[in-house]
Amino acid sequence: MVPSALVLPGVVAAMATGILLADAGLLSAAVTPALLAGAALLAAAARASRAGILVVCAALAVGLGLGAWRGAAAGLPTGPGSVGSLVGSTEWRLSGTLVEEPRPKGERAQLILDEITAATRDNAPQPAKGRVLVWLPRSTEASAGDRIALRAALDEPRDFDGFAYRAYLARQGIGAIARAYDATVVGHRLGPGAEIANAVRRWLLDGLNRTVPEPEAALGAGILLGVRSSISPEIGDAFATAGLTHVVAISGWNIAIVAALVAAALRPLGRRPGGRWIVPVATVSAIAGYVVLTGSSPSVVRAALMAAAMLIARLGGSRAHAAGALLLAALVMLLAAPPVLWDVGFQLSLLATGGLIWFGATVEARLRRLPTFLREPVALTLAAQLTTLPVILLNFERLSLVAPLANVVVVPLVPLVMLCCAVCAPIGAIDAALHVPLLGDTATWLAGGSAWLYLHLMVLAGKAAAAVPFASVPLTAPGWLAFLWYPLLATVSLRSRHSTAVPDPLQALELATPTGEPRPMPALLRALARPRGLLALSTLLLGALTLASLPDGRLHLTMLDVGQGDAILIEGPTGRTLLIDGGPDPDLTLGRMGEALPFFQRQIDVVLLTHPHQDHVAGLVEVLRRYRVGVVLDSGRAFGNPSYARFLELAGPRLREARAGQRLALDTRTSILVLYPTQADATGPLPDEDINNASVVARLEFGAFSALLTGDAEAPVEARLAERGLVAPVDVLKVGHHGSHSSTSPPMLAGARPVVALISDGVDNEYGHPSRETLVALAAAGTRVRRTDLEGSVEVISDGRSYEVVSRVARDPSRPARALARLLPLAGSIGPWPFPDSTTPARSLPATSFPRASSATRRACAASRRRPRGWCFTPGSRSTCASSRSPPCSTTSTSREREPRVSLTASSAPAG
Repeated sequence: MVPSALVLPGVVAAMATGILLADAGLLSAAVTPALLAGAALLAAAARASRAGILVVCAALAVGLGLGAWRGAAAGLPTGPGSVGSLVGSTEWRLSGTLVEEPRPKGERAQLILDEITAATRDNAPQPAKGRVLVWLPRSTEASAGDRIALRAALDEPRDFDGFAYRAYLARQGIGAIARAYDATVVGHRLGPGAEIANAVRRWLLDGLNRTVPEPEAALGAGILLGVRSSISPEIGDAFATAGLTHVVAISGWNIAIVAALVAAALRPLGRRPGGRWIVPVATVSAIAGYVVLTGSSPSVVRAALMAAAMLIARLGGSRAHAAGALLLAALVMLLAAPPVLWDVGFQLSLLATGGLIWFGATVEARLRRLPTFLREPVALTLAAQLTTLPVILLNFERLSLVAPLANVVVVPLVPLVMLCCAVCAPIGAIDAALHVPLLGDTATWLAGGSAWLYLHLMVLAGKAAAAVPFASVPLTAPGWLAFLWYPLLATVSLRSRHSTAVPDPLQALELATPTGEPRPMPALLRALARPRGLLALSTLLLGALTLASLPDGRLHLTMLDVGQGDAILIEGPTGRTLLIDGGPDPDLTLGRMGEALPFFQRQIDVVLLTHPHQDHVAGLVEVLRRYRVGVVLDSGRAFGNPSYARFLELAGPRLREARAGQRLALDTRTSILVLYPTQADATGPLPDEDINNASVVARLEFGAFSALLTGDAEAPVEARLAERGLVAPVDVLKVGHHGSHSSTSPPMLAGARPVVALISDGVDNEYGHPSRETLVALAAAGTRVRRTDLEGSVEVISDGRSYEVVSRVARDPSRPARALARLLPLAGSIGPWPFPDSTTPARSLPATSFPRASSATRRACAASRRRPRGWCFTPGSRSTCASSRSPPCSTTSTSREREPRVSLTASSAPAG
């Protein structure tokens, strides 16, 4: 009898072996015809003698031949005419087609180009075989299928930190790396169908980003649309520690949710004649459409194939059907893209799905004493971990001990997240294109808030699980462990052969058994699964959170922790907002803004760009895309930066030039006075020919509180301000140029006499900021220094009579403290005198105990404090910079007024 059960596994195993041997250079495509001929002879002999062993040998020969053929075809082209031959110091004029959507990585974006042509200045373009990995500024506008042209020299990929990066790229056909300053889109190569799918995906992603703040929006985009490039590293690390990485990207579970929703909607058809096949066909069609919508990336196709295997298992009702479908899916993927064999995601998906098929029911039977809602996710997690253990230990060298319990909490949230994101994405996109007052506000508040709520719960659960002691333990294992582990699992599987039931991961989404009887779920969970109950609960929670997040009548000035750059968020006592600069990393800036602002705050009343350096303007590009911005202020000094050009394009008619003497009134008590530059400063030569000296310098005033905000202005600008009598005593000084020795000159400190100095810089930055010289000068002036590289985001809170300074470390004890002696929150009084810093303890505080405020006595403000000469401005011509959209009202923060009550007034008095 022919052992047919071994044919398909033999083909898959032999094909994987052939690909490995071809990659190692031990097997070439030339042997493929011989192997196929031998397989044909063996099959003929087996048919004549009915020898099953010969059929298996023929299957092995076929698989080995296919593997050798596909492995050789997928190899990296080398030699003359390949992209590797272009590596060197010569600058090339390159053009190529963008294979997939750009992957943002901080300030830059990663692109993969195919169909390469290259030319020097003197030569005509010639085709080059292979692909090129290109790094471009993130502001570059390009999408999958675009044909782009650029100038760059090509470098050879290099290994790093023990990672074979060169071989990793070679298996994707990438033979060179290019770093370019700019690129131009010169054409498009996608067909109409793919173009429509990309447009719909971008439309949905834009709607999601407009209604949900970061970091939750990036997580929602990863779960719903497979766009995971902007997910916060903090969330990614926490989910990896908690064993929740399958939630971050589209997996078979996400595809299963789509299948379950479609099947539930079509369940009445299943009871009619022929319904047994109508529902599966419609489900598979829905899965195919979802795969196309999410970009048809290899990971999504892999997830769809794995989910299809589980669907076949459900229809067939046996593990044999499921195993056959799984192996067939693996065979198709290896034939289409042999490099997927080295993809850890492919390995984990294949093994995890196999674990669900062969061990899910067995493990669940062992846990029959647990409640149903707890037993199913724990059983599925343990079954998947059984088969993926060697791969996890070999690649990640860590083992999550909290994964089963973390999945119990997080996995039930995934369907809610997908449903809410799928609803809020089109609502946000429609509202951005056609806003209907009140109706649009209510819809975006409810839809976006619901998505944010469940995403936020998911983030909190993941971080809480990762914070458990010994949540994951470092554990390594040699590669040969797999050769012992999997035979052991096979033996266990054979012993449990009597259990033929197939675990159904879709049961968690259903409230009734196949017989129609209700499942033994708690009443609360049954209520949550009903749309009306879920809507009522979401509305109640969002209403309570909205009321708790209304403005508190105080000024909040937050120096956002955006790395080596600047971003300052100011929230007035009535909720008006001002953002000064945006840092170098848009994802990081948006995440910090999401932490500082309520979930419903999607409006920034004023955006001020001090100067167009990348570490100040890059983040503002995404802010202008995702937030409703009223007024945009800029120094008006031209500068060759692609991000700055994109910023000006997005600002459009809202753009105004910031000039000395202008006063922006956020409300009746809060205003910003521009001190520099004057019109003559903006049009004249730059001091030291440095664009830093084009920075807008402004003074923030709220009651008796004041802060001097200097951008990156250096000593020449500080000298001009001092000469013009514009440097007055302040409570807070934003130190210029990240604490560089070129700023914070003695005249500036002597005139400003700040109590607190805020320095925004990156951890261990390459520039050495802040300089020791600046720190010594601030200490000599009696100024307390607060730094984002040590404390994270630093917030100054004032009621107009006194203030306090708190940091993210003080609010988040889980954040590692690098300099505990500097992290005490500071409370002080308003006044021109230096506040005595006598509360710093001699001993260090424990890392988990940071008080919100020190015990310093608050002093009353001297109401009759005089301003120095030059500060009295007579009312001048009033010009209001208005936007068609305004900030939220003071009750629900979702309604928009006709005009923002933010005025920009130019004084008739001279600025100097």
